Amino acid sequence: MSDSAQGPRSDPQLAIWKAIIVGWLVVNIPVIVIMLSSLFVGFATEPKVWWLFFSVGFIFGWMWWSHSVPRWRQWATQRGADPDRLQWWAVMAGLVWRKGSVFEKTETRLKD
Repeated sequence: MSDSAQGPRSDPQLAIWKAIIVGWLVVNIPVIVIMLSSLFVGFATEPKVWWLFFSVGFIFGWMWWSHSVPRWRQWATQRGADPDRLQWWAVMAGLVWRKGSVFEKTETRLKD
């Protein structure tokens, strides 16, 4: 019997390690780039107040993180990643904060 005669096949679950790699690429790497580029701009333009540029970069980096983490999590779970395992491994990989953490509460909420 052919595959089409059996009906549509469900896609395999997204592997947690793949979701974590994608999370690092779309969440953490941009945060690092935002922070470091603002620091370099600060050193290049006003070396005495580099900390101000870094602070602004930190704020924008955190805003990116707060915006992108919930979207990444939704993307992964919609592709079959187990939410509990995803959370555990994401915490271990430094991608997200533990549930209930003050920092975790800065994530922007998605509309259902």
